[in-house]
Amino acid sequence: MNRHAVILTLLLPALANAAPPFRAVERLFDLSDSKSLGLTTIAGEHREIHRATEESGFRFAHHPGLIVFKDRLYCSWSNGRAHEDRPDQRVLYSSSPDGKEWSEAQVLAEPPDGVYGSCVASGFHVHDGNLVAYYTLTHEYPTHNLFNEKNGVYAVTSADGEIWSEPTRVASGFFIEGARPLSDGRLFLGGEHVGEIWKSQRARMKLMFSDSQNGIDGWSEATIDAAAAKPNGLKVFGYTEPCPYVRKDGTIVCPFRNQSGFLYASVSRDNGKTWSVPQQTDFPDSMARFSTGRLPDGGIYLINNPGPGRMNRSLLTIALSDDGKVFDRAWLIRGEPTTQRFKGKGKRDGWQYPSSLVWNNSLFVAYSVNKEDVAITRIALDAFRKHKD
Repeated sequence: MNRHAVILTLLLPALANAAPPFRAVERLFDLSDSKSLGLTTIAGEHREIHRATEESGFRFAHHPGLIVFKDRLYCSWSNGRAHEDRPDQRVLYSSSPDGKEWSEAQVLAEPPDGVYGSCVASGFHVHDGNLVAYYTLTHEYPTHNLFNEKNGVYAVTSADGEIWSEPTRVASGFFIEGARPLSDGRLFLGGEHVGEIWKSQRARMKLMFSDSQNGIDGWSEATIDAAAAKPNGLKVFGYTEPCPYVRKDGTIVCPFRNQSGFLYASVSRDNGKTWSVPQQTDFPDSMARFSTGRLPDGGIYLINNPGPGRMNRSLLTIALSDDGKVFDRAWLIRGEPTTQRFKGKGKRDGWQYPSSLVWNNSLFVAYSVNKEDVAITRIALDAFRKHKD
């Protein structure tokens, strides 16, 4: 057992009795109201980035990821023929000078010859004038179930957003999120273990950190014991899809998707090396990818599908917290009824799998629509200030 694991084991009793890393104030979400959760819709401008068509032969789109590079907004997403994460799925990307007008989508990655698997969009990173794009390559469908031991995340780089390098394998695992900055230049990469190793490591989620700012090398695995989580240990976690935020005091909080109906979360006080035992919060979640971030005023936001009900992605919401501990304001981002145009395995209706960032005095939120289209909403930061005042 390594030094960090020993320290974490000694701390387990105290961590088990600690308060959850964050909470929602009582009645923030009215889960008895399936149409709006009792929330009003915040003002936002909506644009379509990608629309599936019968003629294209690709009718699945999901896993959007956003970044700003050389004063342009970039978005990547997974693009399959009909079903989710099936062989021949590729990654597309597009860019925009303002979030309104988007360039024609280009192919970023597709499975190489001899690989019967899929490419899954995994977001971006920017370093030293280069755009780094990530994708997960899966293998040997249908036996892989996304956790084949060969699966791993790859990176390609570009100086202009058009011409890309040959891919470099970054780490084993299944990832849908790119490298995220923590503090003092350290980066975080969060995804899922593949193969059976997660059982022996007592964690379904794979949390990594690197002090190499290029986002490609230097990655080490952090220590976390999810098997000790209450009440159901590893059984409650499926796809955990980590997406951390950093409080003003430097504490890093990482929520996790799970099957309980509420987000679990861990904290790190050593800049991502070790993490507390995940604890169940009272923040409702229908079991879907979520997105977190920090506003210029230091406030924390959390975007998700609260429900009601498991896998209900009909309502996409945003909640705010001044300190990253108590979320006390929330609004709808999208909640209009929406229905698939094309059927496919793994697909479902709704506004889902958000990716977000702050740029040009606005919060941009990209998401898939019914797992076939990709859209983006721009929310002026003033809209949050008006509601707070």
